[in-house]
Amino acid sequence: MKAKSIQGKTPSEIQKALEKSISEGFSPNLAIIMISNMEEAEAFRTIFGEKGIAIFGITAPQKFSEDGITEDDILVMLMDIKPENFKIVLNDYEGSSAYEAAYNAGVAGKNAFKNPGFIISPIDFRVSNDELIRGLTDAAGHDAMIAGGGAGNPADFSGVVFTNGASSKGGLLALIIDQDKVSISGLAVSGWKAIGTSKKITKCEGDWALTIENEPAMHVIQRFLGNDIVRNNSEGSGFIPTDLGYPLQFERASGNAIMKPALFFNPADQSVMIAGGVKEGDNFRFSLPPDFDVIDKVVETTRMCKEKEMPDVDVLFVFSCVGRLGTFGPLISTEIEGLASTWGKPMIGYFSLGEFGKLDEGRCEFQGTTVSWVALKEN
Repeated sequence: MKAKSIQGKTPSEIQKALEKSISEGFSPNLAIIMISNMEEAEAFRTIFGEKGIAIFGITAPQKFSEDGITEDDILVMLMDIKPENFKIVLNDYEGSSAYEAAYNAGVAGKNAFKNPGFIISPIDFRVSNDELIRGLTDAAGHDAMIAGGGAGNPADFSGVVFTNGASSKGGLLALIIDQDKVSISGLAVSGWKAIGTSKKITKCEGDWALTIENEPAMHVIQRFLGNDIVRNNSEGSGFIPTDLGYPLQFERASGNAIMKPALFFNPADQSVMIAGGVKEGDNFRFSLPPDFDVIDKVVETTRMCKEKEMPDVDVLFVFSCVGRLGTFGPLISTEIEGLASTWGKPMIGYFSLGEFGKLDEGRCEFQGTTVSWVALKEN
């Protein structure tokens, strides 16, 4: 498989770059398209549809390639992967639950391939991403390879996912790969270091932690983050900035913590909304402020993969939490450059609203403040 990234400021500029690539002998049949303006989706469905190129399209204001970060530009990864080795599914949530949409995507994958792998970009932060994982794995198997990130604009969570025949402002977009024909390797890694003693969620409702160690959850989080971030008032729910760099590290049996940032607080009942949801009895620790070791740990995982598993790849996909962008600022370029340099092959990615991937040899999970990367090599 060959891959090539192109970018431009308008659909017409992308069309010119696409035609130039084709005139030079490159014949792509799959395009990963990342746009900032969701109104442009229809133009790209026409441009790439006329060329017979399959579309995996998402909205992401901040995106990057092996050439670095771009915000306003449109970014496209062109690939000439064999058409029989992949399938694209877009399931809208309207009239369906997140679980059902994901389950149907999993069934489509199993019907298409004996050993499917899934690269997903859901949109609509209101649905349960844990339910998406549950639906996919119930249909495709609990060991199914799943990687990806939530699409949309972090400012207001708006956006669209689209493919050749459909688009959705609330749905699951899945690129399904035949793993018997295309080798896939990936990992979700955070790098944050834990601090303090373990604390238990003692009461919750859905994604909202009501009490921690039998104390109002907001009080516990407030003591750690400070009163300037979590103010005790009666003006309704408030937003906790995801770029603070203090995700909660929820403990798992394997020993590798899953990162879940606190997103909102509700002074009325002193509760805190946790990305990815919580259950009574869950234990977590707070995180230290990040340092360069966090970046080094992320990049090291790709280097270990290259050394032990995949000495060469065709293309690299990266889903990095938007919270990392706010936390690291310009230094996030160091992480992106490090990931791109591991294999020195075309790379495309975006700053996502939550990530999907494996933390270790266990099943794939939904988390936050992580980097989920996935490398592909067509056999």
